[in-house]
Amino acid sequence: MRIVRGYFGKLFLARWFVTTFALLALLSVVDSIGAADILPDDATSADAIKFALLRLPSLYDRIFMFALFVSLLLTFLSLIRRQELVGFVAMSVSPFMQIRALVPAVLFVAVLSLVVIDQTLPRTVSALENWLGGDAFMEEDAGKPRTLWIADENTFVEIGGLRGDELSDIVIYHRDGGGKISAVTYAEQARFAGQAWVLSSPKSTSLDYGEVTPPRIWQTDQTPITLQKLGTSPRNLSLVDQYQLSQIRGSGVRPSTAYLVWFFDRLTMPIIALGFLLIAVPLMQALGRRQTGDQRLMIGVAIGFGYFICDGVLKTVAEGGGVSVPMAIGLPIALLLGLGLHLNLSLERVK
Repeated sequence: MRIVRGYFGKLFLARWFVTTFALLALLSVVDSIGAADILPDDATSADAIKFALLRLPSLYDRIFMFALFVSLLLTFLSLIRRQELVGFVAMSVSPFMQIRALVPAVLFVAVLSLVVIDQTLPRTVSALENWLGGDAFMEEDAGKPRTLWIADENTFVEIGGLRGDELSDIVIYHRDGGGKISAVTYAEQARFAGQAWVLSSPKSTSLDYGEVTPPRIWQTDQTPITLQKLGTSPRNLSLVDQYQLSQIRGSGVRPSTAYLVWFFDRLTMPIIALGFLLIAVPLMQALGRRQTGDQRLMIGVAIGFGYFICDGVLKTVAEGGGVSVPMAIGLPIALLLGLGLHLNLSLERVK
């Protein structure tokens, strides 16, 4: 069994590396072309390369699961075409044993990718936003509000933009002791001064028809780092930040469920990877003499696309609270594991 595990694992890892590299290379080229309107007018070739490198973790996060499933299908496609799968079955290496042989390699790739994405994605996203502003990820936040709302003890603050330690288009709604808005302060810019935000040329309007002195400082616990996290897409945050922001109420641009959706989505990556393994092995058991495996490969790709469409729709709806987080995360995984178990049991009954 150790020899079989090593052989299957090497085949899978080789195809996973090639598939992932090819998809990342293709998407990087397309992404760089689309970045022509995002990069500064005086951007050089070095800036284009820097942009492409900083976008790699984000692209990898989006193609990882698809690349893993395709790599599993290609692993068995090569075994079918070289007539090796027939030989393994003749040696009493059953589909269940093939699954066992691939579990260590699949889990290794899934867990390693989870750690790499969790550690690199937030850093590269932060670097891109500090460099290019919020436009760096405009396509990911399409249709979502760009304004950031912050709820403090006596104020509501509306922030139009954030770049580094500078804010733009700030509106502060001051509340009295009863919670009623008593005055509004406008400022085009604000800069973080270590412990507070210094407003640039603030102007205040009293709603009580009285005189009000414009505040020069916005005193808050919010720092450039915390504001950037609140304004960032939940998918681009680390697991720790996703969980912490899911506990915040009244601040940000998204409901707390949006952070929980992507928190559990990332945590379940190894389970989803095992689900695709359960599907790929029985699906690719093409042992006929004239079998090439092409038809089964296309069926597998169709199953993968069906899963990703269902998963994406449920997550999008769950971000806004349309469905519960357990439903959005658990239903696609349950369908995936259920289909895998069904295919394996059906294959055993045929034998």
